[in-house]
Amino acid sequence: MKVVKYFLLLPFISFSSLLLHAQNQAVTQFIQHPNLASASIGFLLKELDSGKVIAEYQSQTCRNPASVTKLITTASAFEMLGDTFKFKTVLGYEGVVSDSILEGDLFIIGGGDPTLESKHNPLPNNFYINSIEAIKNAGIKKINGKVIGDASLFAEDGAPFLWLVEDIGSSYSPTPSALTAHDNLLQFTLISDSAGITLNSLKPFSPLYQPKIELLNNEGEIGWRVSKQDFSWEPAIRGNLPIGKKRVIKTEIPEPAIFLADSLQRLMNRVGISIDSVVCSVRQTQKKWGGTILYTQNSTSLSEIAKITNHQSNNLYAENIFLYLSLQNEKNKICTNGNSHIAITSFWKEKGVDTKHLFQVDGSGMSMKNAISPKHIVDILEYMQKKSSHSRAFIESIPIAGKKGTVVNFMKNTPLAGKAHVKSGSMERVQNYAGYIQKGDKWYAFCIMVSNFGGQRGSVIKQISTLLNEVMSTL
Repeated sequence: MKVVKYFLLLPFISFSSLLLHAQNQAVTQFIQHPNLASASIGFLLKELDSGKVIAEYQSQTCRNPASVTKLITTASAFEMLGDTFKFKTVLGYEGVVSDSILEGDLFIIGGGDPTLESKHNPLPNNFYINSIEAIKNAGIKKINGKVIGDASLFAEDGAPFLWLVEDIGSSYSPTPSALTAHDNLLQFTLISDSAGITLNSLKPFSPLYQPKIELLNNEGEIGWRVSKQDFSWEPAIRGNLPIGKKRVIKTEIPEPAIFLADSLQRLMNRVGISIDSVVCSVRQTQKKWGGTILYTQNSTSLSEIAKITNHQSNNLYAENIFLYLSLQNEKNKICTNGNSHIAITSFWKEKGVDTKHLFQVDGSGMSMKNAISPKHIVDILEYMQKKSSHSRAFIESIPIAGKKGTVVNFMKNTPLAGKAHVKSGSMERVQNYAGYIQKGDKWYAFCIMVSNFGGQRGSVIKQISTLLNEVMSTL
């Protein structure tokens, strides 16, 4: 009997060895590619039911995660807030209403909602309409006071000091705010003709915004840069726009709270609700507001917000979520990046997840100071798939490779296309991917991080796709 058992075992050992050899060979070929000679690489692929590591390379070394950070942010939000959570924005007043006159100030109190009047909002953008209706229903026809935007929930105003200068205020990374509106972005058109360069078609309209245009008007190459200081409504647009050209430029709204208050005030005047003051301001004290509520605007659910965040890699949405999580730790009284890091790290420690590989300083991954290991990413993915009551909502928030979102072309026309939920993360000389792969009835979590690669980004992306397909083909 012993001899029979011995010979039955031999094929099994041989087959397992062949699989391991094939997997190791795929990893070896990847890390030895000429484009990656100078690169720092981390990789981990794990089968979730058994917890077995399928392939691994330097997975415990922390690297710049770029937008893969959004997986940590959204996973933390699902667990700490729940998938049905909704942000709230409150319209109210302080003072007394008598004979249809409000003797006092009107307040818009931000609750961190990134979807307010956002072009990505799946719900109707009706904050202005509902606010006017609420003011009318309260019998208010005149206000002897100001319209005040209250963005004090987030203590850190202005551009995040942890971001690179070239990223601050750009169309892909507007400054987060507790009172966010219109994606915190302004869009305008520059037109060049023989008379010079003019600005028109500002959306949304704001007479507050007065950029200083310092563009050359000649036959050179098109190019410009928008530079500004925090809270400045007069940014400098420098560069070149040849004659006969028209270009659309997007830049951040300098102070979203003032912008929203000013927009509501102008609309009130337009519909016959007069207001004594032309001054809009921002309430910055951390003291809890205690006025009379006229109307509360609820956002769409966190499930939808997380889907926008991960499918589109929306930095503003990620930052607002991240900052709001500060308050989920009872020791934190204000929303700051530092307090959010404390809240997230403390939460995962309590859940038994090793956090020694987690150094998260923002929610989107824009900061070069973020440092997270592939192992930590996979640990979070494993927890969310196996233990979370919000597992389905979280997985559905991650786009499908080769089909949707920022990974619509990743692994396209390969065996894994349509079978993997993947979040990408890229910065200068950084290319990362993390997520889930489903094969049969088994689930796998993976994270691969490549920093300081040589050659073209497209080539590195193709090599990552080849690596994942080759390793999965052995299973």
